[in-house]
Amino acid sequence: MSKEIEKYYNKIAEEYTKQHGYGEQLSIGSLKKFIKFLPLNADILDVGCGGGQDSKFLYDNNLNVLGIDVSKEMIKLSKKYSPETSFKVLNVIDLPSIKKYDGIWCSRVFHNVSIKEQDNFLKKLRVLLKKDGILYLTSVVSDKKEDYDIFDLNNKITKKYLMPKSFKDLLIKHNFKILKFKYWEGKKGMEVFAQK
Repeated sequence: MSKEIEKYYNKIAEEYTKQHGYGEQLSIGSLKKFIKFLPLNADILDVGCGGGQDSKFLYDNNLNVLGIDVSKEMIKLSKKYSPETSFKVLNVIDLPSIKKYDGIWCSRVFHNVSIKEQDNFLKKLRVLLKKDGILYLTSVVSDKKEDYDIFDLNNKITKKYLMPKSFKDLLIKHNFKILKFKYWEGKKGMEVFAQK
């Protein structure tokens, strides 16, 4: 992920965390489903943890969580709101692959990974998962009959839109077994629970 993404989320960290953070609760249903797929005391990696609300929920449910984000301002907020959870300023691509995780939670991140970069991103997530590990991944649904990236000139970031079939096919291509697929936000977004 680019430096532009880091700058953008540093700039909007407070506002984003207020809007999508601790009050919104949009992810709670999906977080509960995610936990059901996992062993007790599972090791979880929260990729693009933002203000840390999902990491906190997982930690509060007795899971061992590491939340990572490229934005230092987001990580500051994470540590403020959930001081007992582990957080690091880090791009997942740079995370050493020595430690393996029972689950990877990656919510509202994949749309910032360009079509060109998405294969490397998914390869990295797969490497970080234990055998039979669970991946939760969201994407923005394409409003056209094709996948596309668009560069937002105002915010200097790329946003990716995928067809549902492309999203599923991409996971299958990377040897993930899809356990559950669902639309959300009036079919503007989609989520998948997949197993390595």
